[in-house]
Amino acid sequence: MIAFTGPALDRAPAQRGREGWVEARRADPRARAVLIGDGGVWIEDGHLVLAPPDGSDVFLGLADGAPLFAVYTAAGEPGSGHTAGLREAASELPEREAALAAYAASLLAWHRRHRFCANCGAPTAVADGGHERRCPACEAHHFPRTDPVVIVRVLDGRGRLLLGNQTRWEEGRYSLLAGFVEPGETLEDAVRREVAEESGVEVGSVSYVASQPWPFPSSLMMGFQALAERGEPLADGVELADVRFFERAEVGEAAAGRGPLSLPPAYSIARRLIDAWLAGP
Repeated sequence: MIAFTGPALDRAPAQRGREGWVEARRADPRARAVLIGDGGVWIEDGHLVLAPPDGSDVFLGLADGAPLFAVYTAAGEPGSGHTAGLREAASELPEREAALAAYAASLLAWHRRHRFCANCGAPTAVADGGHERRCPACEAHHFPRTDPVVIVRVLDGRGRLLLGNQTRWEEGRYSLLAGFVEPGETLEDAVRREVAEESGVEVGSVSYVASQPWPFPSSLMMGFQALAERGEPLADGVELADVRFFERAEVGEAAAGRGPLSLPPAYSIARRLIDAWLAGP
């Protein structure tokens, strides 16, 4: 079983839209805000830097009753610690704090990109504690977007694992195949299409394994396993420079940090799907 820990928060969806509720939480002396700057999330001594909310924040939720917010802060503040991009933060922070940082950064990025109504162009206003923006001109409601992505662990009849090297990656770096779900497409259909498009391999049975929020900027990675039925791997030359089946021993060497093969980082769903396969029968 693969589990991806999310932030241990009560997001209070039934309360945060009430008039004055978020303001009262902001006035709570226990209230703190995750700080996001131009360089990423603020970190000090291996933990998130938290500060009192300043009114320009968005509400994240309640952690053991204490209100948590997210706020953008200019470069140079808060005066201690350092900023880290989300990928770097994921390897530096405890798992729950990394999940909280991803949540905060994704929500704030959505606000920065949606200050104006996509329907009429008028400036929008924050609502529902920061989980919605409303247009006062045309009364349109706008919500944070999550883009579904499938990522698949493809095995063949010999128990080998299909891995690809993207055209923009360095030689030797390989990962599982993945791609965005298209409109009107089931997740299983997206798995079959992406694998066929990128590698020429046709898969049969498809089963769900696990999911992981992927805030680059706002995706949800849904992990599957599939069994290859037909076709020999052949890179499409657009997405992938190379694609092939790897023996378990070769992937195991890479997971141990040996050999020429390089795998995805430990915090990624791709690596966890690979590691779970290596740990299995």
